[in-house]
Amino acid sequence: MKRNPIDQFMKDPDNKARTFRWITYAMIATTFMITIGVILFIVHLLGVF
Repeated sequence: MKRNPIDQFMKDPDNKARTFRWITYAMIATTFMITIGVILFIVHLLGVF
């Protein structure tokens, strides 16, 4: 049976917390980028730009 490096990495609580934190930051940044893009698209449809 092969050893899974992801499982070994996630055994350490500090690594698990660090990974969770960066995934949370990425989700927040993605949400802001999508929101800004939708707002710019709506403004473009309204003919402001």
